[in-house]
Amino acid sequence: MREGRCLADFRGFSTLASQTMTTEGRRQQFDASKLRSGPKLKVNHNPGTAADMVAEVSAAAGFVSRLLKARGLLSEYQLRLFSDGLRQALSEHYQHHWFPDRPQKGSGYRCIRINHEMDPIIGKAACRIGLTSELMFSLLPRELTLWVDPFEVSYRIGEDGSICVLYEAPAHANSSASSSGSSGAAFDYSQNCKAGGRMSPPKNYLMTVSS
Repeated sequence: MREGRCLADFRGFSTLASQTMTTEGRRQQFDASKLRSGPKLKVNHNPGTAADMVAEVSAAAGFVSRLLKARGLLSEYQLRLFSDGLRQALSEHYQHHWFPDRPQKGSGYRCIRINHEMDPIIGKAACRIGLTSELMFSLLPRELTLWVDPFEVSYRIGEDGSICVLYEAPAHANSSASSSGSSGAAFDYSQNCKAGGRMSPPKNYLMTVSS
């Protein structure tokens, strides 16, 4: 009698253990499935801040100032005021349009373009120090394209000119503007030019410069 009861208890325990193991196995499979399919990471494409573009904006403003300096018609004081004004104007214009994680995004918006008429951003900086857009247009090249992107600033003079790099930095590097961005020394047009560099954007891309 006792042996029969023990046998029945053993069979009941075995059945319960088997059910428990099956349930636990299903739970582990479910947990593993959740780990494999887990939530997808979202890429953050929020615009950078003004501090993120200091080096690039300084390089661009310094380059334009050096072009003006080469004409010899503006004083050092005027050049300094213009450079400061252009840096401020560019920083304001690029607000909400600076993407360090996607440097090419918004490149057309940030592009500075003189194409037989003055770029509005340069004209705005000139007006702040009492210079007219007409005067600036007479002092700068009639065909000038300046790309100001995160980690790289480059330019082209003329429709068929080479793409030349003014400033270049590795992604996410905290660097100050290179010496080519200052307005102190004479400018060498052949410096860092890439004869086979970046392909020129199409015309409609170049003209996408919003105020």
